Amino acid sequence: MKNAFQMTRRRWLLAGAAGIASNLLAAQDVFPSRPVNLIVPFPPGGLADSVARQLAPSLEGALGQPVVVQNRAGAAGAIGAAAVAGAKPDGYSILFTLSSLSTLPEQARVNQQKPAFLLSQLKPVARISTDPLAIVVRADSPLKTLSDLMGRARARPGEMSYGSSGNYGTVHMPVEIFAHEAQLKFNHIPYAGGAPLMVGLLGGQVDFTMLPRSSIASHVRVGKLRILATVGAEAWPQFPSAPSTGASGLNVGVLPWTGAFVPFDTQPNVMEWLQSAFRIAAENPEFKQALLRAEGSPAFLDADEFRTFWDQDAARLNQAVRRMGKLE
Repeated sequence: MKNAFQMTRRRWLLAGAAGIASNLLAAQDVFPSRPVNLIVPFPPGGLADSVARQLAPSLEGALGQPVVVQNRAGAAGAIGAAAVAGAKPDGYSILFTLSSLSTLPEQARVNQQKPAFLLSQLKPVARISTDPLAIVVRADSPLKTLSDLMGRARARPGEMSYGSSGNYGTVHMPVEIFAHEAQLKFNHIPYAGGAPLMVGLLGGQVDFTMLPRSSIASHVRVGKLRILATVGAEAWPQFPSAPSTGASGLNVGVLPWTGAFVPFDTQPNVMEWLQSAFRIAAENPEFKQALLRAEGSPAFLDADEFRTFWDQDAARLNQAVRRMGKLE
């Protein structure tokens, strides 16, 4: 009887210990239980950084934890993207980046380099915003319409210059897709970022460029820049007199976006938390108003919708990278 009692007591103690351990483990697995890092792979002040900082307060409310925006700039966004791709898949390291993410591995390949990360290492969480593009010139440019620009480019192949924020970047790629669709050849002048590009455009160093609405709206309103065409199928309500590239029969349709990604192996329960939190944050009226004031566009897509969109967008951009090939 004594032995039987001891065995029963031992089983009870073991079961109790197992239950306590299970509860402790479950408590450790609860997400989120500490601050979440939103990794922006660009310097402060750019589009991804500004949208991330506008979104962070709403995301904090949805997650119930502090959201820390961290800038890990370098290699056109590849350093920050690689850091998240290789991070622990626990939901505490989230990449918040631009559409240029899609071409970074392909850029490395065409330049005979090893990619810093692969797109397959990242899982989309949500698309947050878009920032439509327009083809713009200085207000005193002799180019008054898109037809003027295209006609001059056809008459003088390779002579007309355009500026970009850097090779394979969010300006370079759309202009090259436009050139391919219109069968035109331009002289590309890369600058070290969007701010130097704007200085070069306003200073008359290039004939034209293609920039997002958030960058040009104030300059257009004060009469420093003129829109020749907005990029896409439809005109903008903010500048209704500017025609679209679609109206000219051009299938350019490149749309810069911001979005969130996590390591591919992030646990399903964490993904559910993050998807819900990003949806709530993106639909927050204060965030939407801040985005609209900055001339951005709320454009939320959940994880599945974003995956479908991203696959198609990345395929087109990477086709353009391969077509452009190695740049000297």
